[in-house]
Amino acid sequence: MHMYSVTEQMVAWLLAHGYDAYTRPPKDAPHSPTHFVTVERTGGRVADMVDHPTVAVQTWAPTDDEAESMANEVRLLALTVAPPIGVYSMGVNAGPYQFFDESTRCPRYQIVLDITSQLTD
Repeated sequence: MHMYSVTEQMVAWLLAHGYDAYTRPPKDAPHSPTHFVTVERTGGRVADMVDHPTVAVQTWAPTDDEAESMANEVRLLALTVAPPIGVYSMGVNAGPYQFFDESTRCPRYQIVLDITSQLTD
């Protein structure tokens, strides 16, 4: 039995919708002026062979305005477009809110999604 990866599916879904998406910031970023999105599972629960992950989606950009704008776009995408394969529902738990990265000094915004998805492939 293979476990379903909600982060991999969310990254693929964001890539399909035109975003540079990763599970971790690329090695050259955020030192280069670029726009990208990271997806990270931050918690959740499993019940009756259904996964209920909490996922943080972070938008990175050269300016706060651009990072916030991307976060608003991703939030709207999550609420209005068909979810990735294996995801039954997505709801916005929080955000977007400023989540500035002190270590890199890069503007970043975050939204938190509550997802219901399959547990296994």
